[in-house]
Amino acid sequence: MTLKMKTAGLIGITMAAFIILIFLFMRPVILNDAKLMDGESLETDRERVESYIESEKMDLQRFNRDWAVWDDSYTFMQNRSEAYIRSNLIQETFENSAINLMVFINTKGEVIYANGYDLTDGSELDLASSLQQVPEIIEEAENGNGLVIIEDSSFGSVMVAVDEILGSEGQGPSTGRLASGIFLDESFFNTMRNTLALDVQVVNKEAGDLKIQELDEKTLSSLIAVSDGLTLELKKDRKYYQQKSSSMNGLFLALAIATVILVVLVYYLIDMLVLSRISHLSVQLKDVDFDKAQSLEVENSRNAEDEITDLENSIQNMLTSLEKAHADVSKLAFFDQLTGLPNRFSLYKDFLKRIETEQASFSVLFFDLDGFKRINDLYGHNSGDEVLKQIGRRLSGKSLRKGSRLYRIGGDEFVLISDTADRAKLTDEIAEVMAAVHKVFKLGKVTTSISASIGVSLYPSNARTLDDLLQYADVAMYAAKKNGKNHFVFYEDITDKHLYKYLLNLKNDLADAIANNEFFLEYQPIMDNKGERIQAVEALIRWNHPKEGLIAPLRFIPLAEETGMMKDIGDWVIRNAVKDLQKWNQENGQSLSLAINVSKAQLRFKKELIELIDEVLEEQEFPAHQLQIEITESDTAAEHEEIVDFINELKRRNIQVALDDFGVGTSSLYHLLELDVDIVKIDRSFLRQVPASEKDTALLKGIYSTLYDLNIQLVTEGIETEEQRDFVSAKNGSYLQGFYFSKPVLLEELKKMQEAWEKTLL
Repeated sequence: MTLKMKTAGLIGITMAAFIILIFLFMRPVILNDAKLMDGESLETDRERVESYIESEKMDLQRFNRDWAVWDDSYTFMQNRSEAYIRSNLIQETFENSAINLMVFINTKGEVIYANGYDLTDGSELDLASSLQQVPEIIEEAENGNGLVIIEDSSFGSVMVAVDEILGSEGQGPSTGRLASGIFLDESFFNTMRNTLALDVQVVNKEAGDLKIQELDEKTLSSLIAVSDGLTLELKKDRKYYQQKSSSMNGLFLALAIATVILVVLVYYLIDMLVLSRISHLSVQLKDVDFDKAQSLEVENSRNAEDEITDLENSIQNMLTSLEKAHADVSKLAFFDQLTGLPNRFSLYKDFLKRIETEQASFSVLFFDLDGFKRINDLYGHNSGDEVLKQIGRRLSGKSLRKGSRLYRIGGDEFVLISDTADRAKLTDEIAEVMAAVHKVFKLGKVTTSISASIGVSLYPSNARTLDDLLQYADVAMYAAKKNGKNHFVFYEDITDKHLYKYLLNLKNDLADAIANNEFFLEYQPIMDNKGERIQAVEALIRWNHPKEGLIAPLRFIPLAEETGMMKDIGDWVIRNAVKDLQKWNQENGQSLSLAINVSKAQLRFKKELIELIDEVLEEQEFPAHQLQIEITESDTAAEHEEIVDFINELKRRNIQVALDDFGVGTSSLYHLLELDVDIVKIDRSFLRQVPASEKDTALLKGIYSTLYDLNIQLVTEGIETEEQRDFVSAKNGSYLQGFYFSKPVLLEELKKMQEAWEKTLL
């Protein structure tokens, strides 16, 4: 049979077999994949439902704790003041907080006061029968970290939070307990359905093993156990399965038609362009031994100058350069192009060689350069590259101990494999490495120095895979950085490994937080000097981690500064805060000012920061005089002249400048005058003992008097009690900010909070 016939037959058989294989094997796989996608989609929705309920639990616990740990509640339990009830336990309180009932219980378990409302119609609840369960509720709540879901004969399922009643500073002794509850009724689940846009129903079923069930070809369901007596059923359309099934049927028909056309066309083109000539070339190539580079030779089949002859010549040239190209590719694949050091691929390759013998033991040193980012920022990335090159030369094979090898795995991260696992020998080798890194670097006309933080893991005592060894060494390196840098730590010496793994994972997750929309903003009101009207809001960033939930800024801000993410995060805050408040002001017909903190990382790039502010203000059409840029007092000590220039640039644009945390830094009043700020924010530490402490009160009065005389607007932070509000208000000048008025809230909650506050003034 000729080559042409074989080719035609092979093409036809191959395409037919391809269609058959798709039909027999791919269709079930694709449909199964669609089932998995539907299942994953349902599981995601299930997690959203569980997250919604968990969020409601947290909100309830937070509400109850705020009321329980409050001087007014503490005093009420002691004197049973009717004024407390009239001022606080009114119907609007329950409606605004979305709470159905509140019960005050003394230390003997007796109900002192109870009240509640059905929020669907505003009717007052009869709590007499439900109050019989108070001892059981308290006992169950203590076993459930302060939260319990009970089944009540009158109200159905009720979520109840219980906390001890203490003073605002958490002081005791306890005067009793406060229990707050919300009904898990149809209204609650209607709100949940509308919020999540999901088909969720309360069912009278046991949740069982909670597996996903296929109700029919179009619908999946899953049961969610909220409590022992409350089960939800989540239903979802099998859209992926239906789409894939329909698509596969159409695809098979299209492929069958296309196959026939393709077979004819391919055979015609191959015969016309290739087959008649390639058969002769194949005779020349059949004796070529591709396993030996010396035998890779092809002679020209004829002297004619045509495409096949060109192909033969090209093949010969290709074979001639194959060995050289192979060497070059190998170098590109296994060596870092900047430093010439072996890279991560070489590391994996060498690791496999090292573990070939059962008696193998060695160590993995993971080290990161301390202060490398500073060199890039101050002198440019070319200088940073030169530092990396010099480190590669200093720690080359001749400088290292016999059997050790250095790898660059990315950025300023290096890995050293040492053939010893003996701690004494390793300590000496690490000292030599750290000393070599710490030598002065000459970067043109500049000289500088850096250090290294090193983490050490041991094979096989710590782990037997390279991935685990690298992870453990990375964790140890992070511990070394946390212990002051220029230090080394053995993984096995870390007592709290989980903490460092957690922090390391957070640091890695932080890099994707902006792209994944995990950050959001809350806003704390800044009141006028009488505490009656909102004048401005301060934007505060929050991180909703997809697995860890809400992470406090005090935890992730230091990590952002370590990883160099703080500038990007600060820029994100400026863009989104201005956009949010401009929209809010337009929708509500107001003109609130916006206070935004800028970090040290942003101040290092003052020109870019000014350009960003200009761009955002123009893009959002936000009035410049309504923007307040807050600079922390301690950040103004360094690069003082540049900070002054930055402030002047802002003031030329009619942007207000505020000095935050005044009084806790190192600045003098003369330094304050040089800065020429518009606003000074008095740190909360000055207000803690006011007006109880005569010295603190006198000091604060002096600060007020001095700054008033300097014609500087004041904002007093940390106001938490009525006494503090009255004291500061009496000074007739300072704006007010603190938990007494409101904690930071989402912008959509600001209107409700504003209206509720104004009602209390009527």
